[in-house]
Amino acid sequence: MLSPLEPTTIARENHPISRSMLDPDVVRILYRLKHEGYEAYLVGGAVRDILRGDVAPKDFDIATNARPMELRRLFRNSRIIGRRFRLVHIFFGPKNIEVATLRRTVQPDVDNDMLQSEADLPLDDDRMWGTLETDALRRDFTCNALYYSIHDFSIVDYVGGVRDVEDGIIRSIGDPGLRFREDPVRMLRAIKFAARFDFSIEANTAEAIHNCAPEIDKASRFRVTEEIFRILTQKNRHRGLALLDEYGMLDHIFPTWVAAIGREGLEQVTEFFDVVEQHAQQGRFLPLEVLAAGLFLPMLDEVDTEHDNFQHHSARMLDEVRSISREMDLPKRLLTSVSVLLRGQLYLLYNANRPKQTQRFVSGSEFDWIWRLHDLAFGHIPELHIMQERWLTLRERLPAPIGGWVDTPDQRDIFSFRGITGGGRRRADEPASIIASPHEISGERKDSDRRPRRRRRRR
Repeated sequence: MLSPLEPTTIARENHPISRSMLDPDVVRILYRLKHEGYEAYLVGGAVRDILRGDVAPKDFDIATNARPMELRRLFRNSRIIGRRFRLVHIFFGPKNIEVATLRRTVQPDVDNDMLQSEADLPLDDDRMWGTLETDALRRDFTCNALYYSIHDFSIVDYVGGVRDVEDGIIRSIGDPGLRFREDPVRMLRAIKFAARFDFSIEANTAEAIHNCAPEIDKASRFRVTEEIFRILTQKNRHRGLALLDEYGMLDHIFPTWVAAIGREGLEQVTEFFDVVEQHAQQGRFLPLEVLAAGLFLPMLDEVDTEHDNFQHHSARMLDEVRSISREMDLPKRLLTSVSVLLRGQLYLLYNANRPKQTQRFVSGSEFDWIWRLHDLAFGHIPELHIMQERWLTLRERLPAPIGGWVDTPDQRDIFSFRGITGGGRRRADEPASIIASPHEISGERKDSDRRPRRRRRRR
């Protein structure tokens, strides 16, 4: 049996975390647990981010030794979620705060062949629950295993996470090769954190990512796609894409996409996300639909307006995009928006000299998004400046200013697009989807869009 670890405890006067920096409802939950005699800690991202200098963290997770049913009895405004390891979500209006019981890593039960892993344990099996130490050791990276105690306002650190946050290092807890084989998605999380915080990945952890890259094929496709799009929608997304390529992850995750766009295409996509990041630093953000369309920009490189036509070219391109998107597991509703945005790029090239089409096109609700994507991706190309000036002149004649930006980063999850509203986790001021109908792009109307004729009633 391993000897207990001695944690590093950082007293309140020696760290920057203050209750005033926390969500008031989070503080309310922590104090309620404390007053009921339970341990209560703020854990993970909020502690890490405040230590990094972010005085207004967005995500708050709570850890406690209270069991899920005990939490449910304490907080009437809560519900229990999860099939095996159960969590409790406590609701305050539209906001919910996640509370987890301290957990341990369960070793295989050699006396019972039926229980070989945590996933096989019955709900609320006592072997699931643990102490602060076991909970810290089962987390992925040292920077995410820091606990702020509401009892004495100290930070408890079992794994050297405070030092790694100060030094800007992503370090796996335990043997990184073993941890990545246990859960290959942890490799993507290491890259996500390294890119977002501009941290370096510790040498042993980096080597393990290189060696274990093929293991990502065994991970849940849902989780892999989710992490990839979190990388592409967060800060320093261009560095995240470059790190995915550097560690050989893209060849395993999106092999068809990588083969279709080639090395030059990957550089073009990385440059696009670099430009997107520069605008984000100035407070101009793009919705997820436009960012997803940026992945397919290399498909627009070969355009011959003299020997091809818009309809044939767009049909070929979109067939290829749909084929690739199936491997990438893009939701159909998101793919519809991506297709309209990409088709719009071809429309700009093929129809710039057709007055009737141009006037109708610039008046459409999607034009600003299409124009914004074009400007970011191709606005620097001298050969396109005359064409761009024509479209821009027409658009500036309209009374409304050119849009195509959103005020804050898009917080929607990619898989919320599987819902009928096309973006379930969105802000109140954010549209359900930026694209209304793929047929509006060229002024077409399908039969179902036409007003039905009124039938005469027979007398």
